Amino acid sequence: MDGVSTAERLVELAAELGADELGVLLLVAERLRIGRQRYGALDVASDHRDFELESLEEIADALVYAACGLLRGRT
Repeated sequence: MDGVSTAERLVELAAELGADELGVLLLVAERLRIGRQRYGALDVASDHRDFELESLEEIADALVYAACGLLRGRT
């Protein structure tokens, strides 16, 4: 990629983002860091998890949590 490292590309991209967009990026980066601390470095090529199934399960769980939060706010 024209001799530009991934870290350099991330810095360049981040410079173009607004505060809220950077907040979203930081949230994702923090989740990656937590995953690294708990499970080790992410290596997509050698990781045998079913990412599609896991994402489906995680999204379903998130919907449950969101619905519970909304219901709690109504009572």
